[in-house]
This record gives sequence, C-alpha cells and structure tokens, in this order.
Amino acid sequence: MKNRVITAVVGILAILGLVWQGGILLTAAVFGAMVLCFKEYKAMWNHIDVPVFFYPAFVALLAVSIAAGRYSLLHFFSILILAFLCLLFSVLRIRGDALPALIYTVFGVLYIGIGFGSLLCLRQVHQSMYLTPLAIEDGIFFVLLAFIGTWASDTFAYFVGRRWGKRKMAPHISPNKTIEGLIGGMVGTIIISVIWSFCFGFSLIQGFLLGLIISIMAPVGDLFESYMKRYCDIKDSGQILPGHGGMLDRFDSLLFVAPAVFLFLILR
Repeated sequence: MKNRVITAVVGILAILGLVWQGGILLTAAVFGAMVLCFKEYKAMWNHIDVPVFFYPAFVALLAVSIAAGRYSLLHFFSILILAFLCLLFSVLRIRGDALPALIYTVFGVLYIGIGFGSLLCLRQVHQSMYLTPLAIEDGIFFVLLAFIGTWASDTFAYFVGRRWGKRKMAPHISPNKTIEGLIGGMVGTIIISVIWSFCFGFSLIQGFLLGLIISIMAPVGDLFESYMKRYCDIKDSGQILPGHGGMLDRFDSLLFVAPAVFLFLILR
C-alpha cells in the first residue's frame, strides 16, 4: 500500500507539472507513455504467441504524437491514415504471412495513438473559446478534467463497490466490479466534473454532460483492457509502476475518456 500511495502521489505531481507546462515537454512525455504502453500491449499478445511488430509501430506513434501536439485535426487524422498505410506496407514486406501481425499491430497503434493523441489535442485547445477570461487556459482545464474525471470514476467506484457492492457487473471479465460501484463511480464523476466546471467558469450543463460521458467511457476503457488481459491470461500489463502494475493498467480508462472529451468539443 505504501508503494502504491507513493507512486500515485509522484505520478499526479508529474502529470500536473507536464500538463501545466505543455509544449514539447508534454509531447515528449506522452510519446514516451505511448511507447511504454505499446511495449506492454505487444508483450500481452506475445504471451499467447500472437505476433506484434514494435519498430513500425514506434515510427507510427512518433508521427501521431507530433501531429497531435500541433493541434491540427487535419494533420492528426491524416497522419493516422498515413501510419496505417505505412504499417500495411512495412509489415507485409517483412513477411508474406504477416496478416495477424498486421492486424494486431495496426489495432495497437490506433488504440494507443488515438487515446494519447486526443489528450495532446485537448491540451492545445485555444484560450477563451470555452472559459471566462480570468480562468486557466482552456487546454489545461480540459486535460485535467479528463484526468480528474477518470480518477474520480475509479475512486468512487472502488469505495462504493467495496461498501455496498453485491451485484457483479462483468464477472467473466473483472470479477470485483459491481453494478453498485459503477453507479457510485458515475455519480461521483458527474459531481466532481460539475464542481470543476463551476470553479473555472465553464458551462455547468456542459460540465454535467462531460462528467456523464467520462463516467461511461472510463469503466468501458478499464473493462476493455481487463478483457485483453484475461484473454491473454495475464494479471497486469506490466510492473513498471510499483503497486499499480503497468502503464496500460493506469491509462486504460484515459485512452477512452480523452477521445470522447475531444469529440464532444468538436461536435458541440
């Protein structure tokens, strides 16, 4: 428990500092997280003898992170399509029977690249588009909302589920998760999102809607990664974070939350 708390505190402080700084430092840190997550993703599938190519994915993720860091929606999705085509070409040239490797490699790049890339795009949201002039930068607000909402979902779901949880939500994927915990996580996330919106002059109605979106997408992201781990017959995606497991274990929910928040801002 001590290691878990220390890791959490250090991680939160590091995230706050990087998000506040933004720019190339945040882009580099997010790219590093992309690479570590993909390595864990590769190791998971290799555990059941499913091939995944690392180096083509590394180049694709680098291109995606650079494009996302520029906050150009056109560049971001253009690079994603280009990365897909380059992966198709490179993997098929490596070996003629590389179709399984192609499928799992491309999926991993899209899964990790879109999730983290959306986070970088959120940080580059322009000032005064959404908040009052006296508030913090819009980009900082939305990135921290994604993080805080995700943490709130996990925290409230854990404590409510531990205290009142009885009905299993998805026992074949994650036996410890309950319907009561899910509801507690949703309510807690919405409350925290509305409070966060109120503090910085963001629309309370839209804060409520974003809280609702986060409260749905966070457990979906968690369950998706849990399903992959169960399918690959492993407990944790890695051991890089003492007391927390791997990078994917910590960012699985955010990989679904960040694109959902970014899509909300595009479509609003």
